[in-house]
Amino acid sequence: MAAFVVHANGIGNGFIYFDDPESVVDNVSIREVDGAAIGHWFTTPLQSMYTPLVYASYAIDHLVGQGAMGVYHFTNVLLHLANVVLVFLLVRGLTERVFPAAFVAAAFAVHPVNVDTVAWISARSNLLATLFSLAALLAYLRHLDSRRWGPLAWSAALFGLATLSKSTAVVLPLVLFLVDFLKGRRPSRRSFLEKVPFLVIAAAMGLVALTARQDVVPPRDYTVVDRFFLACSAVVDYLVQLVGPFHLSLAYEYPGKPLPWYVLLSPLVLAAVVAALLVPRSSRKVVVFGLAFFAVGIALTQAVLLIDNYHANRYAYLPYLGLFLIAAHFAEKAFQHRDRVPRIAVTGAMAVFAVLFATLTITRNMAWKDTETIMSDAIAKEPGVAFAHNSRGIARYTAGDYTGAAPDFEATIALDRDFMLAYYYLGLIRYQNGDYAAALSKLDYVVSRLPTFAPGYSERGRTRLALKDYAGARTDLSTAIGYDPGLVEDYHLRGLAEAGLGDTGAACADWRTAASLGNADAGRSIAGAHCPG
Repeated sequence: MAAFVVHANGIGNGFIYFDDPESVVDNVSIREVDGAAIGHWFTTPLQSMYTPLVYASYAIDHLVGQGAMGVYHFTNVLLHLANVVLVFLLVRGLTERVFPAAFVAAAFAVHPVNVDTVAWISARSNLLATLFSLAALLAYLRHLDSRRWGPLAWSAALFGLATLSKSTAVVLPLVLFLVDFLKGRRPSRRSFLEKVPFLVIAAAMGLVALTARQDVVPPRDYTVVDRFFLACSAVVDYLVQLVGPFHLSLAYEYPGKPLPWYVLLSPLVLAAVVAALLVPRSSRKVVVFGLAFFAVGIALTQAVLLIDNYHANRYAYLPYLGLFLIAAHFAEKAFQHRDRVPRIAVTGAMAVFAVLFATLTITRNMAWKDTETIMSDAIAKEPGVAFAHNSRGIARYTAGDYTGAAPDFEATIALDRDFMLAYYYLGLIRYQNGDYAAALSKLDYVVSRLPTFAPGYSERGRTRLALKDYAGARTDLSTAIGYDPGLVEDYHLRGLAEAGLGDTGAACADWRTAASLGNADAGRSIAGAHCPG
């Protein structure tokens, strides 16, 4: 109930025009549930990730709500609620005690860091992978208790579903070894053989993920040593956000080079934190398990550098459970202390954190209201993230606010001169403002850098048509159609260019094609006025 209350105000939020268009808004494959659609889900990566079950979940949402935004958000909240229940059951099974289970589930339910996973429709993969991973771990615990093979088979099957939801789930076999450690199970031939099916699934799905992942574009030339310090710095940030989630952003700036002093000190900070946690001998098993659970879960997010981030709140959704468990362990020890002071202090701290986290979660959901609000929030906190400026610019352009959009695209280019989408939209703005020569200059640069970018040719063709360069317009529009035959409007525009060149037959053919593909009003009206029959 607490989880629902603090996340309910996010159900009315809109789509975010960063990933949501490709995932949901413009994703025609989720609008029907048939053999062709299912085949597409299992053969075509989504957002450069192999996630067929995410396709399926979006298709169910579309079937229920016919594209209504609230349905997608409501499903995300329901999945989070299901995960809260599974977290409680899992921790109770791991510790055989109710207090740590309730503590971890409550922290997981209302922690503000989790808002980015629940509020963002495109983070559905995180929710589904967590759901199936938690269920797989529960089935594995059942196997340990019963020594029967049935629960182990179910665990492997659920793990397979987790990997079909998000590739980062492939680390779960390592978590199974950690569960053995926490439960006091000694390594043996049998315990290893039990993991073989999981390791096979992980290896197969890992290869599929590596094949599908095409968007790994580091924004800076970091050395291996640099990346070590970056990873340590990211982990320190996660530790800080665990207890002080006050500066949460959709994305965080990459540190410049040479790396700043606080990044270079991060390994020492981590070493000090780990050493301090390991001091109490009676707590070492739980601490080692919790830290290893977190480290295993967060490791893959540091293995690659993406253009949008290396440290993101959604990466900590499942890994934070390890740190929550450590906190629960020490809180429980304080409650067992003979002195009343530790018990009173922990009770007060838990109450303060519960209210604080719930308030911050509700507030954070408000930042996710729409593209403008979440990108403005990110820009205010992390002004050096180029894609945040670009995404806000797209939102403003889509709303017709060309005056507000242009500075965002210019800021994007100032931060990253290779961000071609910003040049593309600046070209569109120049076109909308009637400055066709300036638009042509921007679009010339875009197609020179992105020679297979169909929209670039499409918009340059439109611009050349406005400049009455009919031959150039026809060439560009033909190139755009060659790369993307679904650009229906381009058939209509190419018809206009062909008419300008006096090629009425070709023009009529293109207008009829436009009409048949869906641009009926323009195609039929022009074809009816200028074409025989």
